[in-house]
Amino acid sequence: MKISAPWICVGFGSAALLTLAGLAPSSAKGQAAGKRPADADSSAFFETKVRPLLLERCSACHGEKQQAGGLRLDNAAGLAKGAASGAVVAAGDAVNSTLLRAVRYDGKTKMPPSGKLPAEEIAALTEWVKRGAVWPVAQKTATGAVPGSFTLLQRQFWSFQPVKKSAIPVVKNSAWVRNPIDAFVLARLEAKGLKPAPPADRRALIRRASFDLIGLPPSPEEVQAFLADRSPNAYEKVVDRLLASPRYGERWGRHWLDVVRYADSADARGIGSEGDFSEAWRYRDWVVEALNRDMPYRDFIMNQIAGDLMPPEVAPRPGGTRLAGLDAPAQGEINIPGTIATGMLALGNWGNGDADKDKILTDIADDQVDVVSRG
Repeated sequence: MKISAPWICVGFGSAALLTLAGLAPSSAKGQAAGKRPADADSSAFFETKVRPLLLERCSACHGEKQQAGGLRLDNAAGLAKGAASGAVVAAGDAVNSTLLRAVRYDGKTKMPPSGKLPAEEIAALTEWVKRGAVWPVAQKTATGAVPGSFTLLQRQFWSFQPVKKSAIPVVKNSAWVRNPIDAFVLARLEAKGLKPAPPADRRALIRRASFDLIGLPPSPEEVQAFLADRSPNAYEKVVDRLLASPRYGERWGRHWLDVVRYADSADARGIGSEGDFSEAWRYRDWVVEALNRDMPYRDFIMNQIAGDLMPPEVAPRPGGTRLAGLDAPAQGEINIPGTIATGMLALGNWGNGDADKDKILTDIADDQVDVVSRG
C-alpha cells in the first residue's frame, strides 16, 4: 500500500483517536462545544477533580481500612450510607452539606484535622455537591470485579504516591559528593560496603559524553581543545556544545522513531518501489527538530496525535533543518508542521492494494490505537 503523503492523509485519524481517549478539544470537527450530556460532564468532573481528592485527603481515615465516625468516602455506597450521625452530603445543597461545612472549618467538626484544604480543593468539592454529588458507579463483570478499580495495596504502589522532597542522606566520604544526587548514590554504595569507581580521565570523559549525546566520537581537535581547557566548567561547556549540535536530535530521535515503528520503506530497499513511503522523511525530520528545539513532551505528543487540529505556531522556526522554511503561517492557515507530526499515524504495515478495503481500514485503525496507547 503506497502512502505518498502521510502528513496530509492522516487527519481523519487524529480526531477519532482523541475522541477515543476522551481528549478531543471542543473545537474539533463534528463536536460542538457544550453539547455533551450533563451526566457525562458531571462524571468527568468527579473523576478528574473529586475522586483523586477524596482518595488523597480522606481515605486514610474514611477508607477501606478505617471508617472514623462510621463514614467511608472511597466508594459510592459509603457516601450514600453517610456517617454514624447521618448523611454528610445533601445533593445540590452546598449550604447544608455536613461534608462541606467540615472542610470549610465552619463548625465544630473540622476536616481534615491536620489542616484546612486549599481553596481550589474546597471549591471542587463545593461544585461537585452543587452538581448533585454524582458518583459514577462502574458496572461489575461476571466475576463481581469492578473494571478499573484499585485495591489499597495497588494504590500504595510507588509511582502513585505524591512527589515529595527526600532528605539528603549523610555519607562517610562527604568529600566525594559534589551535588545532592552524588549523596544518594554514595549512600547506597556505602550501605553495600562498596566504593565509587575512580574518576574517568579527560579523554575517556569527552568520548563518553560524545557517544551518549550525539552517537559519534569526538574529533581529534575537540579532544585537544578539551584537554587544553583547564577552566572549572570545561566539561559543562562540552555538554552544552553537544546538546546544541543537530546530531543530538538525530541520535535521540532514533529511539522515538523505533517506538512509533518508523520506516522509509516496507521492503527495506528504498528503490522507489510501491513499498516505499516516499514522504516519510518529513515526519522523521519533524521528530529530530522537535528534540533539537527542546519541545516540551506534552506538545511533542499532542502534535503527533492531533497536530492537524491544533493552531499553527506563529514564532519563527530555527534554521538548520528541512522544515525551517515553514515559518509564521498567516491566521487561519493549515498547521503544516503539526500535520506533518501526525505522520506518525500514517506509518504502518497495513497490507496492500489487493487486500479487502474494509480489512485495510480496520488494520489502520487497530494499528493507530496500538501505537498511541502503547507508544
